[in-house]
Formats: sequence, structure tokens, C-alpha cells
Amino acid sequence: MDTQLPLFTWEKQAEHFRLQARREELLVRISKLRPHAHKRLALEERVRQITLRQMEIENELHDSTRAIGR
Repeated sequence: MDTQLPLFTWEKQAEHFRLQARREELLVRISKLRPHAHKRLALEERVRQITLRQMEIENELHDSTRAIGR
């Protein structure tokens, strides 16, 4: 079996989808703020943190599927 069954990774996939929805919400809020607004800078930092966590999850999912193929 080359890939891990989705049954075993559903929690990480759900977290990834939840983070993506939150990220999209923040991007909409950011687009409504002035370019140098303090709140905008804070929201942009939050988007960076969410993006980083999403990338970590993607790497974990990818590594787990690669380990099964060995």
C-alpha cells in the first residue's frame, strides 16, 4: 500500500481544513483594513502563523504516506 488510509489521518486533515477556513476569513478582514493599520499588521502575523502550521501538517501527512511506502 503506497498511501496511508484517510481513516488514520482524518484529524490532521480536519485541522488543515479548519486552518484554511480561518486563514481565508482573516484575509477577507485584512482586505478591508487600511494598509498600515495596527490591526492589519496583527492579522497578517496571525495569517503567517496559520500558514506555517498548515505547512507543518502537510509535511506530516506527506511524511506519513512516504513512510508506509518503504
